Amino acid sequence: MPEIPFAVILASYCVAYHERNNCSVCTASGCLRLADAELTLDKFRAERLERHRLRRASA
Repeated sequence: MPEIPFAVILASYCVAYHERNNCSVCTASGCLRLADAELTLDKFRAERLERHRLRRASA
């Protein structure tokens, strides 16, 4: 099992934190930190899914 990148771990903590509280950057229109974290997680999930597809195709 490949190691999860540190940026992805931090992004997941950021999302979990925002489920409980607002940070100092949060505004009524949203949060840049949360948006960046969601983008990081989405990118990681897409890359992981693609690796899985390639592995299944070669098997």
